[in-house]
Amino acid sequence: MKKTITLSLLSSLLLNNVYAAPIELDEVTVEAANRTEQNIKDLTESVTIITAEDIAESKVTTLADALNRLGNIAMANTGGMGKQTSLYVRGMDTGRTLLLVDGIRYNNTTTSSGAQYQNILLNDVERIEIIKGSQSGVWGADASAGVINVVTKSASKGTHVSANIEAGSFNTQQGSVQLSHKTDAFDIVAGVSRIKTDGFSAAEPKQGTIDYGKRGDELGWEDDGYTNNTYNIKLGYNITENDRIETSYKRIDSFVEFDASAALDAENYDDPWTSGTDSPWFEKNDDRFYSAAFKHKDNVNDLALQYNYSYFNRKVSAFKGNVKDVSLQDRINYAEDSFLRIGGSYQTFTHEKVQSSTIDKDYSDKAVYVTNYNKFSDLLSFGNTIFTQSLRHDNYSSFQDKTTGKIGLKQFVHDDIYLSTNYGTAYNIPTLYQFFDPSYGEVDLTPETTKTTDITIGNDNLTLTYFYNKVTDMIGFDMTTWKFTNLEGTSRLKGVELGYVDDFFDVLSVNVNYTYLDAKDADGKALARRPKHQVDGNIVYYVSEDLNIGLNGQYIGTRYDTNSVQTGKYTVFNTVVNYVINDNFTIYGKIDNITDKYYQIVDGYATAERSYYAGLNAKF
Repeated sequence: MKKTITLSLLSSLLLNNVYAAPIELDEVTVEAANRTEQNIKDLTESVTIITAEDIAESKVTTLADALNRLGNIAMANTGGMGKQTSLYVRGMDTGRTLLLVDGIRYNNTTTSSGAQYQNILLNDVERIEIIKGSQSGVWGADASAGVINVVTKSASKGTHVSANIEAGSFNTQQGSVQLSHKTDAFDIVAGVSRIKTDGFSAAEPKQGTIDYGKRGDELGWEDDGYTNNTYNIKLGYNITENDRIETSYKRIDSFVEFDASAALDAENYDDPWTSGTDSPWFEKNDDRFYSAAFKHKDNVNDLALQYNYSYFNRKVSAFKGNVKDVSLQDRINYAEDSFLRIGGSYQTFTHEKVQSSTIDKDYSDKAVYVTNYNKFSDLLSFGNTIFTQSLRHDNYSSFQDKTTGKIGLKQFVHDDIYLSTNYGTAYNIPTLYQFFDPSYGEVDLTPETTKTTDITIGNDNLTLTYFYNKVTDMIGFDMTTWKFTNLEGTSRLKGVELGYVDDFFDVLSVNVNYTYLDAKDADGKALARRPKHQVDGNIVYYVSEDLNIGLNGQYIGTRYDTNSVQTGKYTVFNTVVNYVINDNFTIYGKIDNITDKYYQIVDGYATAERSYYAGLNAKF
């Protein structure tokens, strides 16, 4: 029953998918903010935590769903499960947010959109950390909007098994098994997850057409399915009390069907090799992630030597690439509540040539970084003062060297009431796809620079944050030339986040979040697919120790697509019921889009109608 933290008020508006019941903040730790484990109360940054309990009770399936429903992050999806999904952290899109899973980079340099959140299943996830504001001073490029860090489950003493099966609308079937074993010296977690769905037509009639408002099945259009097989294993061995080695492997093998465009004759695209094109209307990905690490920890040092390898293979589209990352860092605890984290890394980013029409390109980055952290209990008489500074220098083989940083200050003024502020600079590099794709790439692209600022006042229950981001020469897509380009000048994204979370008599849990966003490019035009207002909320009623009922909903305000079509101003509700049969078995049922609301996030692409699911969880 432990839950989350976030932003927002407006409990009078309709409730969303930000699933979160009460949690003792003293128990919550975060790894990604300063590249070392810390208590959430000791951080200056704006942080949201989604726990394993949140995921289990809300029954979300993918990381994209969890971030949208539980994390108050706006999302744009092009046609259902497994389809291209973009996320917007404070209005900044997917490619500007670094996704890490156990410290491994999941940002795909062979795409233009960063990480593929829609392909990451959650059966082995312990928690999801969302750190907003520029983190390039700690993590380098791709972190100008923030960092999303996924921490997977570790083994507990003994041998344990957990399993899940679920079935529902659109002929959706999913299941998973996770095994773990731990002794004093050795631990292992291994599992497999599978989801398969027939889906629905990704394309739907666009606004302004005669059939707008009709779903694909009403028009007889073909369904666009999705299959995902994910395999994971994580091992650790304690050499001594202070020394440990770890290794992990994850494979995501996915297949997704999609419509090449939201055309009205999409029903004619059943055969992917027809319609006068050489490009099929499906995508098969085989992505693999490896890690090996040596760690040493004592009273003064917390040392880690780590090698990560991320391999991306988009088989049909003939894009293949990898990221290799070697890092060495140490946290030196030089005083009580003070530490210095120093480190360095060497990274290579490669796009492999697999056809005559594709390219073989790479670049590398050598980086050094340092963070100083201080917590003062007696600096001011009325509360703790936290001060943190980070600096990073990157030496790129293909771009100018760049130094970025961040600075944060947090002051507790009375009990748990605090004021905090953060300022950061960032340097976002074009992906190899944006550079060299034969159709859309532009070799003259230059990196964009970002400055982010936020100010927060809050306590354990209520937070209010103002944020302001400036992006110079933002990398975007020119709909006139159909090429990636730098938008000259400064784009500005600013807004307010307001959040409320509380628990009443251990019976009712409430979490409501509101975000106001004003996101404009250098010409003063609104950036597409970002809602101006977003309200997320969740109510969970704990009927008994064995039964809970959740109602969540999302309101999206004014939002324009790339063609200036309005795609916002709607509310969607969902519900889930969990019943604990005994210590080993839990059954559940959920209904998504209870009111069968018709809406589109992207003009001409479908969203799910009312849909039903039921499942069984088992653990031993």
